[in-house]
Amino acid sequence: MMSRLLIMLIIVSDVSALVELIGAGTTVPAGVYVAWMAAYRSSRHQFVNVQLDYHARGNDFGKRAIIGRSVSYAGSDSLLSDADYEKHHDLQMFPSVAL
Repeated sequence: MMSRLLIMLIIVSDVSALVELIGAGTTVPAGVYVAWMAAYRSSRHQFVNVQLDYHARGNDFGKRAIIGRSVSYAGSDSLLSDADYEKHHDLQMFPSVAL
Protein backbone atom coordinates (compact mmCIF):
# COMPACT_ATOMS: atom_id res chain seq x y z
CA MET A 1 0.00 0.00 0.00
CA MET A 2 2.80 2.42 0.85
CA SER A 3 4.48 2.06 -2.56
CA ARG A 4 1.21 2.85 -4.31
CA LEU A 5 0.75 5.93 -2.20
CA LEU A 6 4.29 7.06 -2.97
CA ILE A 7 3.71 6.65 -6.71
CA MET A 8 0.53 8.69 -6.46
CA LEU A 9 2.38 11.47 -4.64
CA ILE A 10 5.07 11.56 -7.32
CA ILE A 11 2.46 11.83 -10.05
CA VAL A 12 0.56 14.55 -8.19
CA SER A 13 3.76 16.52 -7.53
CA ASP A 14 4.54 16.64 -11.25
CA VAL A 15 2.32 19.63 -11.97
CA SER A 16 2.93 22.60 -14.17
CA ALA A 17 2.53 25.13 -11.36
CA LEU A 18 5.24 27.75 -11.35
CA VAL A 19 7.34 28.27 -8.23
CA GLU A 20 9.01 31.68 -8.14
CA LEU A 21 12.09 32.39 -6.04
CA ILE A 22 13.01 35.99 -6.68
CA GLY A 23 15.79 37.69 -4.78
CA ALA A 24 17.48 41.07 -4.64
CA GLY A 25 20.34 42.79 -2.92
CA THR A 26 24.08 43.22 -2.91
CA THR A 27 26.11 42.70 -6.06
CA VAL A 28 28.91 40.70 -4.37
CA PRO A 29 27.30 37.20 -4.53
CA ALA A 30 25.35 37.75 -7.75
CA GLY A 31 27.71 35.65 -9.89
CA VAL A 32 27.56 32.76 -7.43
CA TYR A 33 23.76 32.93 -7.28
CA VAL A 34 23.50 32.90 -11.07
CA ALA A 35 25.73 29.82 -11.25
CA TRP A 36 23.68 28.08 -8.55
CA MET A 37 20.47 28.90 -10.41
CA ALA A 38 21.73 27.36 -13.65
CA ALA A 39 22.84 24.18 -11.84
CA TYR A 40 19.53 23.91 -10.00
CA ARG A 41 17.47 24.42 -13.15
CA SER A 42 19.40 21.77 -15.05
CA SER A 43 18.95 19.15 -12.35
CA ARG A 44 15.38 19.93 -11.23
CA HIS A 45 13.47 21.15 -14.30
CA GLN A 46 11.88 17.75 -14.87
CA PHE A 47 10.34 17.81 -11.37
CA VAL A 48 9.10 21.37 -10.95
CA ASN A 49 8.77 24.54 -12.97
CA VAL A 50 10.92 27.02 -11.01
CA GLN A 51 11.63 30.61 -11.94
CA LEU A 52 14.82 31.75 -10.20
CA ASP A 53 16.06 35.32 -10.40
CA TYR A 54 18.30 37.70 -8.47
CA HIS A 55 18.34 41.48 -8.93
CA ALA A 56 21.78 42.79 -7.89
CA ARG A 57 20.94 46.38 -6.98
CA GLY A 58 22.66 46.94 -3.65
CA ASN A 59 22.27 46.23 0.07
CA ASP A 60 19.59 48.79 0.80
CA PHE A 61 17.45 47.66 -2.13
CA GLY A 62 17.60 44.06 -0.94
CA LYS A 63 16.72 44.93 2.63
CA ARG A 64 13.77 47.10 1.56
CA ALA A 65 12.57 44.38 -0.82
CA ILE A 66 12.63 41.58 1.77
CA ILE A 67 11.02 43.74 4.45
CA GLY A 68 8.39 44.82 1.90
CA ARG A 69 7.84 41.17 0.92
CA SER A 70 8.43 41.83 -2.78
CA VAL A 71 11.16 39.14 -2.93
CA SER A 72 11.65 35.65 -1.50
CA TYR A 73 15.23 36.25 -0.37
CA ALA A 74 17.72 39.10 -0.19
CA GLY A 75 21.48 39.44 -0.17
CA SER A 76 23.29 41.93 2.03
CA ASP A 77 26.75 42.46 3.43
CA SER A 78 25.31 44.19 6.51
CA LEU A 79 22.98 42.92 9.21
CA LEU A 80 19.34 43.80 9.72
CA SER A 81 18.84 46.20 12.59
CA ASP A 82 17.40 45.13 15.94
CA ALA A 83 14.33 47.21 15.10
CA ASP A 84 13.87 45.29 11.82
CA TYR A 85 14.07 41.98 13.70
CA GLU A 86 11.52 43.19 16.24
CA LYS A 87 9.06 44.19 13.50
CA HIS A 88 9.69 41.15 11.28
CA HIS A 89 10.22 38.10 13.49
CA ASP A 90 10.18 35.69 10.55
CA LEU A 91 13.23 37.21 8.83
CA GLN A 92 16.50 35.37 9.37
CA MET A 93 19.99 36.04 8.11
CA PHE A 94 22.62 33.43 7.37
CA PRO A 95 25.87 33.46 5.38
CA SER A 96 25.69 32.20 1.82
CA VAL A 97 29.02 33.38 0.37
CA ALA A 98 32.34 33.96 2.13
CA LEU A 99 34.98 36.17 0.61
